[in-house]
Amino acid sequence: MASEEPRGAHSLFADVATTIARWTGNHWAVVIAAALVALSLAVLGIEITNVAISIVTLLMVFILQNTQNRDSAALHLKLDEVVRVEPEARDDLQRVEERSHDEIEELHEEIHADERGSLTGS
Repeated sequence: MASEEPRGAHSLFADVATTIARWTGNHWAVVIAAALVALSLAVLGIEITNVAISIVTLLMVFILQNTQNRDSAALHLKLDEVVRVEPEARDDLQRVEERSHDEIEELHEEIHADERGSLTGS
């Protein structure tokens, strides 16, 4: 039963992070943030406003990173499925995102060399 709690908390955080990321991506969020900063400067002063902005910025980094990680994982899963079912796709490209930077660069150069060869007719 204890194993269900972290999954529920994780799911709740993911839902909240997604909602906040979608809302803050809206053009009205910029207008509201600017108005809140102006109001805060007028009422609370620059020191408290700077602290509040720093705290919100730090929290947004974690929220947006969580959303980005899930987006990236979903995209990689979809691409892995396409590579798996496409008969002409190279199987060695599945889960390539888990390889080292050097291995990815080598694959990148190999693929682009293949493209250049097919464009020149070799």
